[in-house]
Amino acid sequence: LAGLAISGGVDSMALASLCSKVQGFNMPPVTAFIVDHCLRYGSAAEAISVASNLKRLGIASEILKMEWPNHSNPVKLPNLETAARKLRFQLLGRACAKSQIDTLLLAHHGDDQAETILSRIYAGYLGTGLQGIQAISPIPECHGAHGVSESGITRRLDPSGTITKVWVESGGVTIHRPLLDFTKAELIATCHARQVSWHEDATNADKTLTARNAIRHLIGSGALPHALSTVRLRDLAANKLSHRQSCNDTATAMFKACKVELNTRTSSVSFSIHPKIEDWLRDTTNPPLVAALLTRKFLSLSEDKHKLQLQNIQRAVQYIFPFLFDHELSANAGVNVGNIVLLKTLESDKASSSGERRVSWKYSVLPRPVQDPERYTQVLLAKQESDNDFSGPVWTRPKLFHDRWWIRLRYIPHNVPSKTSMVVRFLRPTDLPHMRLHDTGSLERRLKPHAPANARFALPAIVERSLVEQADESLSEIDTVWALPTIGWSRAGFSPWNFKTPGENVWQHTNTYKNIDFEVSDNHTVKSYTRPVDDNQELRFKEPLDSSSPGTKRREHQNISTPDTWRQTQRLKEAHSRAIPASKKKNVKPYETWKHKMRMPRFDQPPGNPAYKKGA
Repeated sequence: LAGLAISGGVDSMALASLCSKVQGFNMPPVTAFIVDHCLRYGSAAEAISVASNLKRLGIASEILKMEWPNHSNPVKLPNLETAARKLRFQLLGRACAKSQIDTLLLAHHGDDQAETILSRIYAGYLGTGLQGIQAISPIPECHGAHGVSESGITRRLDPSGTITKVWVESGGVTIHRPLLDFTKAELIATCHARQVSWHEDATNADKTLTARNAIRHLIGSGALPHALSTVRLRDLAANKLSHRQSCNDTATAMFKACKVELNTRTSSVSFSIHPKIEDWLRDTTNPPLVAALLTRKFLSLSEDKHKLQLQNIQRAVQYIFPFLFDHELSANAGVNVGNIVLLKTLESDKASSSGERRVSWKYSVLPRPVQDPERYTQVLLAKQESDNDFSGPVWTRPKLFHDRWWIRLRYIPHNVPSKTSMVVRFLRPTDLPHMRLHDTGSLERRLKPHAPANARFALPAIVERSLVEQADESLSEIDTVWALPTIGWSRAGFSPWNFKTPGENVWQHTNTYKNIDFEVSDNHTVKSYTRPVDDNQELRFKEPLDSSSPGTKRREHQNISTPDTWRQTQRLKEAHSRAIPASKKKNVKPYETWKHKMRMPRFDQPPGNPAYKKGA
C-alpha cells in the first residue's frame, strides 16, 4: 500500500492528480495524509478544503493534527522549520504504520533539489554533502519507532536457513520522491490542465521567515549567476550522487570479499581485510571515499549507522588503511567511535615469495560501556489495573535498546499484579551476586565465552523494578534481573518465545537484531544464541511459598504448577554425572551428599509476585 503526504500546495496536489490518473492501471489504492501544522489561523479549515479536493480526485484522505508539546506559541521557536519537519515525519510515520502502509510518496521536485544544494553550499558542505535529496530513502526522524523505522518485518541473515537461523529486523516506511526530474512550472501546468485547485501558503512568500524561503526567493529572482542556476545546481547534485553510488558499489564489492564474523549476542564484529584491497583501492577514482564507505560498513554492523557520519570516522579509516595517509595512526588502545571501540591484533607477519613483507591484521569492533547507562533504559511494561481485562497472552510494544536489539515481552495480564514494571537496561556489576545466588551455573557458562570482563556490562538485561517498603516505612526501588535475552540466560519463569511451546503461565521474550546490510556467505558468518526447540519441553516453576506464610499474598488464578519431584531429582543426578569425568567416577560421594552442596535457589516466582520479594 502507498500513502501520499499532502500539504495542499501545487506540488502535492499535482502528485495526487497523477496518482488518481494511474489508479486506473491496477495501481494499489493510495491514502493521502494531510498534515495540519496548527501554526496559523485557518489551517484547520484549509485542511478540510484539501480533503474535499482529494475526494473529487477519488483519493481517500486523513487529516493529521500536529501537537506542539511544551510550546504555547511554536511560531516563535528559533528552529521552527527543523522542529516542524521532525514532528511532521513522526506523525506521517505513525499514520503509515497504523494503516500498514510501507511506501510514502512525497512531492519534492527539481526546484526543491536546487534549493537544497544551494543551502548546503551556503552551509559549507563539499563533496558528498552536495548529492542533494534522495529519490528513495528510509523515512527520517523516526528512529526507534517499531514498524516505521527499518523494522516491522523479520528476515533471515541466511535466506536458505541451512547454515544458521538468525533473524534481523527489516521493513518500515520508505520514502519515494517521483517528481525530482520535474520543475515546479511543469507541476503548475499539470494542475491547470487537469483543473485541480490548490492552496498557497502565505508563509512561503515571506523571505525573512526562514533561510529556505530566502534561498527560494534568490533563485526565483534571477539575481544569481548562471553557475548557480536551477539547471546547474540539479546537474551538480546528479553528478555527486552518481559518483557516490559508484564508490559505494565498489566498497560493497570489497566488503563481500573480506572475512567478517558478526556476533549478534554481544553486537561485536571481527573482520580481516582482503590482501588485495590495497591494490584495489589505489585503482579507484577516489580511494579515501571508498575506504571510508567500506569502514562504515564494518562499523555499522555494531553501531547505529546514523551516528557514523563519514567525517566522524576518519580516525578509524586511518587505523585500518594507514597507507592512504601520510603517517600511521598511533593508537595502541584502539580507536573509539561513538559507543564502540575498534581494536586490531596481529594475525600474521611473513614474507612473500618475492621477499616483500606482508602483515595481516585482525580487527575487532566491540561495544563499550556508556557513561550514562540509565538514560538508555527502556520501559517494556508498566502494568495498570485496566490491563486485567485481557484474558489471553499480550505482547508489549518492541523497544529498540542501545540502537541494536528490538526487545519485547509476552505475558498473561490477569497473572500479573497491577503496577508491575518491567524495563530493559544494561547489566550492572551489582546485579551479578544476586543472579548467581539464584543460578545453577548456567550464568557463568554464558557470560565467560560471550561477554568476558567489562564487555558483559554492555549487554541488555530484562529487569523487574519494584518498590519495597523498608523497616522505617520508606520505599526503596529494587531491581531484579530476570533474563539476559541476547545470550540466552533466564531464570525460571522466563524463557525465549517458542511458537511450538508457547506456554500460557510463563513470561516470554523475543530479541531481534537491528536492520543491517549483511547476509551469510562463504566470507560472512554469524554467531547468535538459538534456543533448541523441543516439542515435549515442560516449562514449570518451582514450588511456591505457602500462601498462608506471614507476609505472602498470592493471586489464586496465577496457576503456578508444582514441579514433579522425581523429574527434578533425575535432572540433578544427570547434571552430577556430567560434571564428573569418566576416569574419576570411582569413590565419588553419593548423590544424596553431593546435592546439598549445590547452589540452588529456594524458589523462583514470576515477576510481580509479592511472595518473591518477601522471601528473596
